[in-house]
Amino acid sequence: MKKILVVAPQYVGDSILVIPFLRQLRKAYPDSLIDVVSKNAGKLVLEGCPYIDNICLKDDLKPNFYEKAYILKRSLSAALLAKKLKIKDTVGFGGQFREFLLTKIVKYKGTSKHELEHFMDVLQADDIDITDECLEYWINDADVDFVQKYFTENKKKALIVTSSSTYVKNWTVDGFNDVIKFLNENNFECFIVGTEKEKDFNNQFTGVKNLCGELTFGQISALISKMDLVFGIDSGFCHMASAFNKKTIALFGSTSLTQWKLSGQNSHTLSLNLACSPCKKPKKCKNDFKCMKDFSSQFVIEYLKNNGLVE
Repeated sequence: MKKILVVAPQYVGDSILVIPFLRQLRKAYPDSLIDVVSKNAGKLVLEGCPYIDNICLKDDLKPNFYEKAYILKRSLSAALLAKKLKIKDTVGFGGQFREFLLTKIVKYKGTSKHELEHFMDVLQADDIDITDECLEYWINDADVDFVQKYFTENKKKALIVTSSSTYVKNWTVDGFNDVIKFLNENNFECFIVGTEKEKDFNNQFTGVKNLCGELTFGQISALISKMDLVFGIDSGFCHMASAFNKKTIALFGSTSLTQWKLSGQNSHTLSLNLACSPCKKPKKCKNDFKCMKDFSSQFVIEYLKNNGLVE
């Protein structure tokens, strides 16, 4: 039995895009041991994934155990980990001197290609055929039962995603409140989820149930699976909604649409397509984040109306 290690990303959105990679890998190696090393949100995303055997922390791994490694995390430390574990067959992206640590190097094409396709390039470089790239995600019945108590009968349900891992992706408070008001007027019950640390930030939004700090990651996933609409900014939860094939609309500013747009059939990724987007140094924005601030709430509301997202 071949023993394979996948060094995966640690953010929600990236980890969801890794799932099709893992499904294809399992098809190629149905009887092999496939372990994933990840942490933080990435570990939470992949818990219960049917295509892997174990999720490991790097400190728990032992040398001379794995025969092959797929290194999807683009960092020198990820390639060094495979070297430290004495894995002889290593496949991953070049750059940052990783070429000297890999046995098979894959060219990373950045913003010219979607991140999901980048992951698939790693498999193809190892002569594994790609049969599909569909997103998917899973929940358990207990979590679904738990979140039912938050729902009001005969109300449609919308998740509002107000924040991401970096503030440069944020939209205006007034903009969100205008859209929430519009959704409330159209019989939508609106929710916000997140950590306890995000609760105070999200108290500034009106017309929503602020559930920050009340739900486990699994319960948040279950809540998203029951939404009629998800609206927000470039974020992992929008990618999760896309994987559930929910009606999802996300506002993108400095982020590359080509590389990170939502992939679900019912997903809508919007950008103002400014000349400065995508931006490699968004935290040093000279234009005061016009790529997000110039989205008007009326533009979003009209888009919701005209694309059948509030029926």
